[in-house]
Amino acid sequence: MDYFENQKLLKSCYDFHSPDISIPGSSTRIMNCNFQSVIRPDGNHDISDNISVAGQPDLLARSYEGNFNFTYPVFMPSGVQKSTGAIVMLHGLNERNWLKYLYWAQYLSENTGKAVILFPMAFHVNRSPGFWSDPRAMQDAYQMRVNQSPENAVATPVNAALSTRLDTHPEWFCTSGLQSCYDLICLNRMIRSGKHELFSQGASVDFFAYSVGAFLLEVLLIANPEDLFLDSKSFLFLGGSSFEQMQGISRYIMDTKAFARLEDAFILHDPSSIRNKINIEHLNTFNVLWSAFMAMLRLDKHENFREKAFYRLRNQISAVGLALDQVIPAKSILRTLWGSENRNKIPMSIMDFPYPYSHENPFPTGNQNLRPQVNEAFHQVFTGAVKFLG
Repeated sequence: MDYFENQKLLKSCYDFHSPDISIPGSSTRIMNCNFQSVIRPDGNHDISDNISVAGQPDLLARSYEGNFNFTYPVFMPSGVQKSTGAIVMLHGLNERNWLKYLYWAQYLSENTGKAVILFPMAFHVNRSPGFWSDPRAMQDAYQMRVNQSPENAVATPVNAALSTRLDTHPEWFCTSGLQSCYDLICLNRMIRSGKHELFSQGASVDFFAYSVGAFLLEVLLIANPEDLFLDSKSFLFLGGSSFEQMQGISRYIMDTKAFARLEDAFILHDPSSIRNKINIEHLNTFNVLWSAFMAMLRLDKHENFREKAFYRLRNQISAVGLALDQVIPAKSILRTLWGSENRNKIPMSIMDFPYPYSHENPFPTGNQNLRPQVNEAFHQVFTGAVKFLG
């Protein structure tokens, strides 16, 4: 196993548009599946109705067709036509491609014997307009944010799209999250009922969730609509803390001004005003999802409800944090999962790799001299994930 070579190989062979992809040197294959989202969280508006930002009319798109009809990759283990188990992998905030996650998924599939689904959240990866991930195309939007607020730290073309959207409409953090939750509920139903082409009826559904994907997953697990996640196991990697303990300011995630806007909307003020802006009709589990979201915002609110939920989930969750993670500190994850009296005792490891790493890039491949250490760190994390999810 070599993390560097496998990442490079998968980067060269993965294609959103190919229905069936062979991986050289491996019997695992990648199947791209189609998905149609079940809801349109902000109405069915045309892009022409949207406000133009820096000459880009769809930077503040309330509706984008690619967000509702899209493909997602499934890593299928060798010789399996229909899998009896699924691991759904959830990504971090502001991800625009799957490159970081491809070998993560392959490794889990090959070593658990389960199919691994890389499922994109609303307005992320291939569910967002392509120009959002093009630094040249986003140069004007980035420059506009810097000109408006010269003190705006870590503003970059990479985070300009997400920063602009959340700064202008912080409620979209909720609507995109809710759409993602309902899509995952729908996917879970499809798999368990045998209506998914790649899974046999009654297949298990477990999760590997990274960063804000872990936060989204916790909302789903706490809410547990229709008892769909009653037996799901969930491995949380660099995620799992309450929202108030996150520091999402990063040149790769969002700038200072956008993060301050989210904190103002969800932490410093009553989020009920945000709820009133959410226009999603006919969602019969909205209230339970909203209650779970509220419980995950800050530790000093809804404490009893949240801690009872994590006590119920104590045998279904395992977590890994990194000692030097500045975005979602490991101690914040532990504090959230274990509760005020440490009674939940959810298994968690705090690791510290012997090389320069970050939340956004825990396994850097830019320095060949670090190859042995990165390989060892990846193996350490993912053997633990395999043991828990296998």
